Amino acid sequence: MQFVLRLFSAVVLAVFSAGSFAQSTVYTSSSTFLTVVSPGYYTETFNGLSSASSGSFSFGGFSYVASAPSDIFFSGEFLGTSQIAESLTVTFTSGNVTALGANFFSTDISDAFQSHSLTLSLSDGTVRTFTPISQADSFRGFASAVAINSLVISGTAGTSLYAGLDNLTVGAVSPVPEPTTLALLSAGLMGLRYVRRRNA
Repeated sequence: MQFVLRLFSAVVLAVFSAGSFAQSTVYTSSSTFLTVVSPGYYTETFNGLSSASSGSFSFGGFSYVASAPSDIFFSGEFLGTSQIAESLTVTFTSGNVTALGANFFSTDISDAFQSHSLTLSLSDGTVRTFTPISQADSFRGFASAVAINSLVISGTAGTSLYAGLDNLTVGAVSPVPEPTTLALLSAGLMGLRYVRRRNA
């Protein structure tokens, strides 16, 4: 019986600790990403905003602030940095954000898309570097087991390019059990069944 209690304790401990080591799951498709986001998410298109606009955004239970060292820039269609080679930071100020996705890219002085490397750094420890080939290829979505407090978009150092983003969606991950959790629970239950049979 003591073996059964130890086995059960080990399974419970493993289940509860599995999520703490998880980084974000990364999605390259907006439609696939939205299937794991709970209803009530907020998408900002940045359309119609000018340089006089504030960097604060909110809808429903979610709000965030966009910032850059020399200020942010609104083209009327997307949000970016106002100076080259600077990082764009999005800080979430309310709502339990565990899912976020957007089109991430670099632009030149004429606001034209440029295919250059970008690094996305999330507060949950996730870091992804990628090079979008086109605007259609620039989407990245993240679903995390813990709250995401900030996102930093960094462009290629030494280039005359501006980091930008568009169609930023923030929300919460739908509560679906992780495959790892289900596997651990199944293993634990099978172990308990084996011990019961053996004792019988």
